[in-house]
Amino acid sequence: MKFFYGFLLVLFAQNTFAQKTFLFPRIKALGNSVKQLTPIGWTMLQKATGDLNNDGTDDLAVIFESNEVTDEIRTYGDNNSAIIKETQKPRILAIFFMDFASGNYHLSIQNNDFILRSGEGGKIGEPLNPISIKDQQLYLRFQGGSEWRWELGYTFKYEKKDWFLTSAINLYFNQNTGDMTERVYDFKTRELFTTTGNLHQRAISNRTISEVLYFSQLRTFKTFKKPWAWEIMPDVYL
Repeated sequence: MKFFYGFLLVLFAQNTFAQKTFLFPRIKALGNSVKQLTPIGWTMLQKATGDLNNDGTDDLAVIFESNEVTDEIRTYGDNNSAIIKETQKPRILAIFFMDFASGNYHLSIQNNDFILRSGEGGKIGEPLNPISIKDQQLYLRFQGGSEWRWELGYTFKYEKKDWFLTSAINLYFNQNTGDMTERVYDFKTRELFTTTGNLHQRAISNRTISEVLYFSQLRTFKTFKKPWAWEIMPDVYL
């Protein structure tokens, strides 16, 4: 009898774990269209084209969203802790390089974590702004909040066969009073520019200071889990 109950306990634990585990599809490594590259059960949410690897051809960045709602464990507060379970539609960022000779897109990277989900913008709703490609860099922008609002921007560049975060911006402001703090990060020059004052009176009351930006190494999609997950300075999250 003890063995039977033990077996049931193990079976229950396995079923519980299985219910909590969401498996992301593996994006196709090769394809000639967004439709061909879109996983079954997923929808293309956004796309952007432009040269990302300096070969003179237009590459492709796509955000896919699952058609089904599921439970996800999402990171908040630091780069290691997964502390919040959310029920939502998962999203995938996929970046492809175009091979001009064959006319096919080749997958460079698939990231299942970095793109905020539709419910992660707070009271204003959808946090995802249109993605874009400019000057061989990928631009990702998010916003959210309620009375106090935030805007986050990240710029990634493909160098040395990896995707590095080259710059970022974090704006926090009160939509009624205009009180604001804006931080602009340049990871190439290791500079941080912090502006405090009023969003509506930038030329009059704002004050900007610059300081050295300290970090051990450039972050990539692999080492930067998601927005708000890097405590870049004490009590300052990017």
